[in-house]
Amino acid sequence: MSITNQPKDYQVLFLDMNSFFASVEQQVQPALRGVPLGVAPYTGDTGCIIAASREAKALGISISRIGEAKKIYPQIKIIEARPALYMIYHKEICKVIESFTPYFEALSIDEFAIRLTPQDQNYFSSIKLADELKRAILARVGDWLTCSIGIGPSVFLAKVAGERHKPNGLTTVALKDLEDFYSKLRLTDLVGINWRMEIRLKNFGIDSPLTFYKTSMGDLIQMLKHGGRLWYFRLRGHEVDDYIIKNKTIGHSHVLPPEFRTKEGALQVLRRLIFKAGYRIRKENYSAGGVAISINFVDRQGFQQSRKFASFSDNDSFLKNAYEILKDCPWRSRPILVSVSAFNLVRRDGIQISIFADIEKSRRISEALDQVNDDYGADTIYPASTFQSRETAPDRIPFGKPRYEILH
Repeated sequence: MSITNQPKDYQVLFLDMNSFFASVEQQVQPALRGVPLGVAPYTGDTGCIIAASREAKALGISISRIGEAKKIYPQIKIIEARPALYMIYHKEICKVIESFTPYFEALSIDEFAIRLTPQDQNYFSSIKLADELKRAILARVGDWLTCSIGIGPSVFLAKVAGERHKPNGLTTVALKDLEDFYSKLRLTDLVGINWRMEIRLKNFGIDSPLTFYKTSMGDLIQMLKHGGRLWYFRLRGHEVDDYIIKNKTIGHSHVLPPEFRTKEGALQVLRRLIFKAGYRIRKENYSAGGVAISINFVDRQGFQQSRKFASFSDNDSFLKNAYEILKDCPWRSRPILVSVSAFNLVRRDGIQISIFADIEKSRRISEALDQVNDDYGADTIYPASTFQSRETAPDRIPFGKPRYEILH
């Protein structure tokens, strides 16, 4: 789409599964239905709930530390995340949607954008499709799996509309109703506006979505540079987000279990995170030109450093670059969280053969490991250096585009 084209009503249906990870657990374990439940990668009190059930959300528990959730409701049930299980259900939901239309995209493991065909681009047909999708998911995937749906001129507006009524809601927004729609929202109800952006906008005198919507393009550009131009069109239903590069960095972070809160333990987990990030770099056909490392310590001190390097996509180069950065880390206290990311991402055109034999060998080995794990499942084969840490940083639920494949 283009900003030169006028937006139209009923272009996009946005489907968001409600409390997806927790609902899947309740689907496969009926005894958990109706129970306040949190799903976490690490179930100790310092772990973080990444998905809360509808019952937990009703108590005011969402994404938070497990210890904090227990202060709200001591009896909350905490279970360890099972990404492969959630991906099975994701695939089944994709099959249901595909049985209605081929014009959809999975934006994450629990979010789907459907481009409506001309015959469905009206109020009654789009509502009918939404109702049929809801019923089909309940009947063919799981009777405990509900979804909220928003229908609008663009993915952005459809998603914001879908957030208005949860769980199991259905909301439409039309271009003629945008002023009324925005008048009922807070700034942070807009996708892409976090509390930092909210403060920035309020410093410019924009204290509500309606004020944001009514601000001229010239003023928004003066305030937010190019981002102001995008927001001007985004708020008016233009599909501008197709033109934004989604992946500025690729990386992973992990809260260390107590037994890994040593320098060597942290390095073991970092190595594993680097191999996971390297896999994503290659699968998404990037090469990287920089590495960033962050380590938090129990004394609340931290180490953060980023550095540019020669272009790389192989595991060995990624590791060597990370260790160059880590030479500056003081390690004065016990580490509690480690994070690594690659930045300066550039799309690769075909296979780029390095003139350096050791780098080319590492690239081929890295891609061979990727292929084995793609064919036979994650962690079928892994470097010996990550053996001890392989259980500490398991594959997480992908909040971006899913990368797992369930072999049938």
